[in-house]
Amino acid sequence: MSQDDRWERLTQVGPGTPGGNYMRYFWHPVAALVELDKEPVIPVTLLGEKLVLFRGEDGNIGLVSERCPHRGVSLGMGFIEGNGLRCAYHAWKYDTAGRCVDTPAEPADSTLKNRISLKSYPVQVMTGMVWAYLGKAPIPLLPRFEYLVREDCEHDVGISRVPCNWLQCAENNVDPYHIEFMHMMYTNHVHKRKGMPPVQQRKHAKIDFEVFRFGIVKKRLWEGDSEDSEEWTVGHPVLFPGTAIVPYPVPGWVQGQIRVPVDDTHTNIYWVNSRQVAPGATPRKEVPLWENPWTDANGKYDPAMINAQDMMAMITQGPITDHSAENLGTSDRGLVMYRRALLQQLEKVERGEDPFGVVRDPAENTPWIDIPTERHVNYSLAGAQASATYEIPKLEKAGETA
Repeated sequence: MSQDDRWERLTQVGPGTPGGNYMRYFWHPVAALVELDKEPVIPVTLLGEKLVLFRGEDGNIGLVSERCPHRGVSLGMGFIEGNGLRCAYHAWKYDTAGRCVDTPAEPADSTLKNRISLKSYPVQVMTGMVWAYLGKAPIPLLPRFEYLVREDCEHDVGISRVPCNWLQCAENNVDPYHIEFMHMMYTNHVHKRKGMPPVQQRKHAKIDFEVFRFGIVKKRLWEGDSEDSEEWTVGHPVLFPGTAIVPYPVPGWVQGQIRVPVDDTHTNIYWVNSRQVAPGATPRKEVPLWENPWTDANGKYDPAMINAQDMMAMITQGPITDHSAENLGTSDRGLVMYRRALLQQLEKVERGEDPFGVVRDPAENTPWIDIPTERHVNYSLAGAQASATYEIPKLEKAGETA
């Protein structure tokens, strides 16, 4: 297999491609539930497929192909009537299973609607997000990772719409050294120019990576830290295909950074914050949605925001970076390991086997899936006693902390 073939296999996500077939083994968030509260019909694109997400008056949610089979008009411009979606052009109506249930301009005895249906996909709601599965049967379980489903946690969700391929977004997860150089050295350069105080500059003593049930665990040891440091003994995971789990430096808070391929040149990043509330407190049930931008008010890259720095690095590589032009070093061994592991997963899919991270056993999914995650400060999502006194960052700033 040539290098070019490998990059195409890893970066293409459309129907029938090796990467697309792999991605279709997983559930992906496609929208926030509050978006349907604002507008019950939402055009979406996922894995290169143009779709429409809608919610009927009964509360049931459907995800169907965008094009109306009648004359090809986008159902994304349709409207809700009762429990179904009507096309704006001639009012053909579809239920959440994609069945055509009414063709009002046809004679009363017409059976045309019985022969018409849309491609439809299963959806589930979890942590304030609508998750979709575009793959083949049997349908796997939607994984209940601890940070998503703990009843003593409350959540909020940020979204970034990034104009580049999913892989160059996800590869940021397995690159420990960019913390030292972009988030410390470069940040101090920016802070100096802006008259801001510097951040602490540290150096890596060593890094390591381990494969586990759901992906790769990334570990680092900073110079001056003991080898008992949980960043070294436990690390934090990269869940395949491309989700990072990042503890915050406050008790009881962790963030999932979910990279969702829209198509080959666009990615949605969902920044899912999970915060354990104080003992005896009742978590907020609502899951707010906030925009996590990478540009400032003038439309320029914002180098003062940590997440914006990451997205700048992702986007400026190009819509699909030319991997053949890279010159990798020994410090990139996590990246190499990740790519090799992904290619192995594509091969498993081609053999008809489940790749890493697919969950089918309800016992594994109940009450949640625990994954290895190091603590920052006295953080421990599993069984931690969250402090009632620490200051909670404002929601609009939640995406700024690494």
